[in-house]
Amino acid sequence: MKKIVKMIAMMLLSGALLLGPAAEVFAGFDLTMLVTKDEEAKANDEDRAAAYAYLVEHMNSLKKLYDLSPEGCRRMNEVFYEANVFIADNDMTVGQLVTYVNEVETRLTTAAQSNVKGAEKFLFITNNSSIPRASYGQSININFSVVNLGVALMQDVLITPVVDTDVSKWPFDITSAEAVRKVYRLEPVRDVAKQAEFAEPVSWTFRVSDDALSGTYTLKFHAKYYRDGEIEETDLISYIDITGAPGSGHLNDGSQSEGKSSTPRIIVTGFSTDPGEVYAGDTFNLTITVQNTATATAVSNIQFDLKAAKEGVGDSAVEAFLPTSGSATIFVKQIPAGGTTDLNIEMTARADLTQKPYVVELDAAYEDEKNNPYTASTSVSIPIKQKPRVDTGDAEILPSMIELGGSSNIMFPIYNKGKTTLYNVTVEFVADSVTGGSSFLGKIEPGATGNVDAMVTGIAETMDDGTVIAQISYEDEAGNVTVLEKELNLLVMSMEYSDGDMDYGDWDDGMMMEEPKKFPWAILIGGIVALVVVGIIVGTILSKKKKAKALQQELDSLDDDNEE
Repeated sequence: MKKIVKMIAMMLLSGALLLGPAAEVFAGFDLTMLVTKDEEAKANDEDRAAAYAYLVEHMNSLKKLYDLSPEGCRRMNEVFYEANVFIADNDMTVGQLVTYVNEVETRLTTAAQSNVKGAEKFLFITNNSSIPRASYGQSININFSVVNLGVALMQDVLITPVVDTDVSKWPFDITSAEAVRKVYRLEPVRDVAKQAEFAEPVSWTFRVSDDALSGTYTLKFHAKYYRDGEIEETDLISYIDITGAPGSGHLNDGSQSEGKSSTPRIIVTGFSTDPGEVYAGDTFNLTITVQNTATATAVSNIQFDLKAAKEGVGDSAVEAFLPTSGSATIFVKQIPAGGTTDLNIEMTARADLTQKPYVVELDAAYEDEKNNPYTASTSVSIPIKQKPRVDTGDAEILPSMIELGGSSNIMFPIYNKGKTTLYNVTVEFVADSVTGGSSFLGKIEPGATGNVDAMVTGIAETMDDGTVIAQISYEDEAGNVTVLEKELNLLVMSMEYSDGDMDYGDWDDGMMMEEPKKFPWAILIGGIVALVVVGIIVGTILSKKKKAKALQQELDSLDDDNEE
């Protein structure tokens, strides 16, 4: 049964088996079979099948609840496969199996919620890309740099200008059917303050149409790229300030009403955070630089409203960032033509945010010099990081005392309790008495466990209390290395012993260590001779006593005769 469960999990991961048919394999099982059993009972194959079917059903529910991207499905399947292999390969009690299934259920839900279609884009134009200016009939280079604010490598980035025959939307002459630019690799930004180091430039040369209107145009570029093996798409927005031919008119909001011929536009030209790296749960200062792109019109009575992207589903969704003052509205009295101003606000990032960029929308409502009302909307993307939370379980050391040259098996779990992935997890054992045991665990996802199973060899006799240090190192998504230590206890004993090193208890040292002696023949012979001598003496004495007694009897007989 274990092999069947693992085989089905592998088929599901490879796409050979759909979730629906997979659920039918064990349609008769559900998790209630487990929770009603004795927690201390050993889980059998039927229990494993029940756990498997429950997880499949949970994944079906998540797919119905969320509009998942292909990447989201892939990550959920990875969690599912890992869980089924673990369940199939490990002996555990029913209580431990139920606990593990609940943990996997949470991980599957987290994977689904963080990979819904329409999530924040990761490809952006850098903050330092300038806004060009040109006049009708003039050739102009449109240059900007793109940056990857995600955590994964982007490949084969194709960027194409979105052209239009309407001169109010596309102020350039159309000379080709397509003007695509390609960026082969776009490394993820590891430090927002150093975007220029990771940015890649793209450039086009266009001729401004003779019929172009005066004003600031919004230029749209469509981007398509590979990330994590999937194709993703997004739009990039840039701007250009055009001076049209005399009498050509002005670009406006489409009303063409008298007294409202020129549209002053407010755009974001850059932003920064203090501190530069924002972690979930941190309070930070956000500074957004905005510009009035109009060359002749000032704007006034400007109301800026900031609104962060929401996390969650339905009515439970809440904003990722909240202003510490309670208000996300900023009022600016006036911005002169071509002028800039900085918007400052203190915000707090929710502690449960996952590590990724979050969009902050900036809506502006303002007036020109004739009190004509306008609105504008733009956004900035703020990368949020999560601090790793790593812990270890109790270590099992078998045996805990070895001889020189002997080996011991060290096993313990490493728990990733944070919301960020641990990369290149490595374990080294440091002590004067042992060597070996280096272990590479690779990647540990949030909520997952890595298991250390290493063999160390004794090379020197323990001269202290037997402490062995397990050094656990890992990298975060920015490549920063962290090392934590775990103390273990393992004694290495020498195989050579001396009298002073041994404790013989009540045994006699001489009896233990004395070499065997030859049989004492001299003593034996001496004893025999002594016995013979003693025997002769005793015999002689007895003989003399016997003769004396006989003589006495004869004398007594003579006396009796004389008396008669």
